[in-house]
Amino acid sequence: MRRGKPNDPGRRDRILQAALEVIRDGGIGAASYRGVAAHAGVPLGSMTYYFPTLEGLIVSALDTTRSDLEPRYAAPLREARTLTDVVDALVEATIGATSPTLDDIRLYEDIRHHGARNPKIADVLQAVEDDALVMLHRVVPNSTAIAINALLWGWWSHRLAHPDTALDELAVRQTFEALVALPAPGHPFHEQEQNHA
Repeated sequence: MRRGKPNDPGRRDRILQAALEVIRDGGIGAASYRGVAAHAGVPLGSMTYYFPTLEGLIVSALDTTRSDLEPRYAAPLREARTLTDVVDALVEATIGATSPTLDDIRLYEDIRHHGARNPKIADVLQAVEDDALVMLHRVVPNSTAIAINALLWGWWSHRLAHPDTALDELAVRQTFEALVALPAPGHPFHEQEQNHA
């Protein structure tokens, strides 16, 4: 097998994107070398050049979902200056402009389902969870970050199970307000908020 310099530097990224789209459409079980190659518009033989195993391709494609967190709440939380800003960002991530689509949520649920039995997919899930907690910990203590992260996932799952029933925005907002308002002694963001109050 040829292992020289690839003559199509964008091919690996196209394969990953195609794999994610195939998985998003049909689930992890739908991913195959042949199907992904057709979706990416690349020769079937080139697949193993970049991804020697199908599992490696699937795990690498799923790992790219970590970048979803940046626009979803990493950037909004970095821009937050008050606890009200934090709540606004979390409401948006749950049901607003930065919230995942139902197709996104279906993909996340598939990762969770397969992560329960596949250690490599479990590692991807763990990395996504860890990334989310780091982003949230900037504005709330770790214990509150864990509760908020679990709540976000729960509400996203509810949206998937009840696609025709919108979540009540006031209920979402008030729940986040209650969590964000929990005592946070020594947390820099909360101390800054109190100093400016």
